[in-house]
Amino acid sequence: KVSVQVRHCSCFAFTPGVVKLRSPDLSSLCCCSCVAAVRSLSTVHTTELQPVGSAWKVHESVYMTAAANGLTQRRPRAATPPPPAAPAPGSPVSIPAPNLAEKQVITNGKAVKKAEDVAESEAILQIYLLSGARGIFQTTRICAGPLLVSMSQEYGYSTEDKGRILSAFAAGYAFTQVVGGMAADRFGGAPVIQFGLMTSALSLCLLPVAADAGLTEVWWLLWLMGLTQGPTYPAQLVTTAQWVSGSLRSYASALGAAGSTAGALFALGLTPPVASRLGWRAAAYLMGAATLVFAVIWQFYGRSKPAQAQVKTTSASAEQSVPWQLRVWKLLRIFTALPVLAVYFAHSTHNFVRYFLTGWMPTYYHEILHASADNTAVQLVIPDVVGLLMSFVSAHIGRSLQQKGTLSALGVRRVFATISFLGAALGLVATAQATTIQGVTACQCFVHGLATLQGLGFGASYLDVSKHHNGLITGVGNTIATAASFASPVFASYVLTLGGQGGMSPEDWQRLFLAFAASNILGVIIYTVFVSVDPVDDDERSDATLSVNSKDAPKIPDSSTMSAQSNGSKKQQ
Repeated sequence: KVSVQVRHCSCFAFTPGVVKLRSPDLSSLCCCSCVAAVRSLSTVHTTELQPVGSAWKVHESVYMTAAANGLTQRRPRAATPPPPAAPAPGSPVSIPAPNLAEKQVITNGKAVKKAEDVAESEAILQIYLLSGARGIFQTTRICAGPLLVSMSQEYGYSTEDKGRILSAFAAGYAFTQVVGGMAADRFGGAPVIQFGLMTSALSLCLLPVAADAGLTEVWWLLWLMGLTQGPTYPAQLVTTAQWVSGSLRSYASALGAAGSTAGALFALGLTPPVASRLGWRAAAYLMGAATLVFAVIWQFYGRSKPAQAQVKTTSASAEQSVPWQLRVWKLLRIFTALPVLAVYFAHSTHNFVRYFLTGWMPTYYHEILHASADNTAVQLVIPDVVGLLMSFVSAHIGRSLQQKGTLSALGVRRVFATISFLGAALGLVATAQATTIQGVTACQCFVHGLATLQGLGFGASYLDVSKHHNGLITGVGNTIATAASFASPVFASYVLTLGGQGGMSPEDWQRLFLAFAASNILGVIIYTVFVSVDPVDDDERSDATLSVNSKDAPKIPDSSTMSAQSNGSKKQQ
């Protein structure tokens, strides 16, 4: 009889005579051994369950294999003993001795529950740390824009010079997405994030020195900061995938989006006043010091994966022995899988619309609505504040719906992505029809607020689509989405010039808003049809091991052999 040993964990429920999965969603299993127990075998077998008082005691471990009917096997309850006869009047009453075994079962149950609570609290701590790291990286990236205003006044930068400086970070950032994802898959996400925090802090502290040296030095410094910060986004998702499962995946993804929004607000709200009162050098030092403080916190508390995480069973030599043609073929199969392509398309659509709003809405407020510079700044911040609040609210709503069983993991992805894409499309259509500053801002609050729900959509799908290549898949996806970010302003300028008035008429802008609304509709169709929560590379490691160690692979007995063994065991018994 083939069996797999499964220790007590949150994946399985142990009730009187029953052993079953807590959730039918295989993506919620905590480790590889549980997945192996579910997928590798075909019958369910448990050790004897002995009745102990009103409870049941499971001997040391449970041996189980997967059954197609939900992994349950009910054993008949032991016959209930008849109640003791009532004592005769006047006879002494005996007090039964305390049942120590039953007390031990209850104590062990409390210990298991406490261990589960501790594990969840550790995971939530890592979720908040990863959200904070994402916010810090967003702050260091965006604060260069407000700092450049004061730097231009001191050094006399031209418009072309400012454009070159602002493009330096993105130029370096795009180079290291894929490499960073592969490094996070191999070495863990924590050291990659730590390296990005340290280099970002050092770059901001060296910015005044580079500015005194010249324009070229500033460009290369920001390029290096983007180059070293590029791997951090894939590393954050790899680390998140190691720590969370089930409903916590949606929660973690939504809080990551909230951290990004909070970092942008922090940079836009704090950098200009500090630069105007204390000077841009002091503002750069302050941002660098804040990043360095968070780097110290991450060094002490940030972890790539839980301490009890099981080590991968596939040896490095076995992976290296696989022919490179087979490895390339498997990677091509992963990257061309429809669920992965659907996530890439949704991410690219989201960035396509987002960077249009970030780059062109200031121009719309100034040239079409004739808002002042100060009023434009206020109108641009309000939608981001609404988006931040929606991120926190949606994180708790998504997790609650999944915990209560109202929506499955796949249902959460589809529902929130649909609300986000279609709601933002309606907001863009309403923006095209609004004629006042307050009306446009109200529509933009609707767009930004619903756009943050993508943390429960394609953002969480990055955690679902892979088990062994999260970093690589995320790196490729973020690179493609970055390309969409670059294409967005170019597409907007092309549409604005189609009317022949140079983009200065409201009709040109209405056409532009409708075009981006149409891209959102296309994005929701592609994503909801092809999205999946099952990893596309679930069997990759086992296939690689079997291809190398086929001689040592376990032999599965045929039906006649199993029947003979069963008869022999019955005779022996």
